[in-house]
Amino acid sequence: MARFGRDFVRAATQPAYTEGLFTAAENIGAAPAKRRMQEQLASASPLDRFDIAISQLTNAGKLGEAARLTAQRDKYVADEQARREDKVTSLVAAQMFTTGASEVPESITIGDQQLSIPSNLRGDILEEVNTLQTRKDARELAMAEGKLSQEYQDYFTNNPQLLEGDPMLSEQYSRVTSDEPGMLRTARVRAVKSLIEVVDNDRKQRSEAKTGEKALAVQVENLMEKIRSEGSRTWMWMGNDMADFLEDAEDDEIKLFKEQAVLKLQQNRNATEQEVIDYGMSGMREKISGQKQSDAISENEERLAAQEEANIKGVMEARGISREEAINLISQLRMGLRSSANNRMNQFVPPPSPTPE
Repeated sequence: MARFGRDFVRAATQPAYTEGLFTAAENIGAAPAKRRMQEQLASASPLDRFDIAISQLTNAGKLGEAARLTAQRDKYVADEQARREDKVTSLVAAQMFTTGASEVPESITIGDQQLSIPSNLRGDILEEVNTLQTRKDARELAMAEGKLSQEYQDYFTNNPQLLEGDPMLSEQYSRVTSDEPGMLRTARVRAVKSLIEVVDNDRKQRSEAKTGEKALAVQVENLMEKIRSEGSRTWMWMGNDMADFLEDAEDDEIKLFKEQAVLKLQQNRNATEQEVIDYGMSGMREKISGQKQSDAISENEERLAAQEEANIKGVMEARGISREEAINLISQLRMGLRSSANNRMNQFVPPPSPTPE
């Protein structure tokens, strides 16, 4: 099944490549399922392909594999969102820099589509405009006077590793930033431009790394929103209801949970949603001084945790499945019971009122 996970990600991001999904359909055990999948894939988006495969695995009872693929889908969604935000940031910053605008606009037109600019991107956009202006000023100074701007000198001072691994570059930096006479202007300009390029490339690499970190935070935010939307008794931790925790927890608890959940994804981008929750909550509880508890962490935690553990072990022994599969099965059963209860409530017809005599 590990091969299916790798092939599926390729299929999801390369529409022409679908061999992994077809193999998955065969493993699930039905030629008609394969034919239906082929028809669905013809017009499916990458996200639809994930949902198709997850549905197939869930229907086949392969809950552990479905959970792992769900984690890959969440990673894909977060990465795409981070890339879209970076694209909008770059486009708006370039437009502002070209026109000399100092205020971030409310929206931007891309092709025939007008997109609103999220408020959380405004800081990144202004930072990008400043970076563009800094680059322009540095190149103009290099061409006019053969000097390295103070901003770029400060960057080398704060990141000495850029020079330590390149003796030639280090020598160029020393000559350019000293008052040493005798260096031809053309040679000085070339040296300054080389130094500017090194800084710009390093900034680009850091920006790409920042995009990756942003995608992890987006993935955690999306998971938290999913928990809120699905409501109580669908996501649990140590006997505690995660929806209640997110509703009642204090700001410092939420902040720590998010930080710890992101750390889990840094360690393993394919961690399941339950693994992210477990790590985030455990890390949050360890870091809060004095084991401070919010209203969401009830006084019956130990009893509930013991009962939850007993349920998991009982399902593992009865079904002969792994711990992860048992947790997912219990979650599925809870969702089913909740749905059934809601249906019964919706179908309930009160008895007629008695006729007065």
